[in-house]
Amino acid sequence: MKYLVQVETLAGEKQEKDFQNYREALCCATNYVHLKFSKIIRQGEVINKFKF
Repeated sequence: MKYLVQVETLAGEKQEKDFQNYREALCCATNYVHLKFSKIIRQGEVINKFKF
């Protein structure tokens, strides 16, 4: 199953990254040292949102 992670960095840059498993997507989405906001999307549905 594919997971899409949308993130906003501390510099305000928006990025999207694809992952094959939830664990890798979660590691990317919770990297609070570099991110302001992130969300994990599976099959068009937001399954997690994080604000730091």
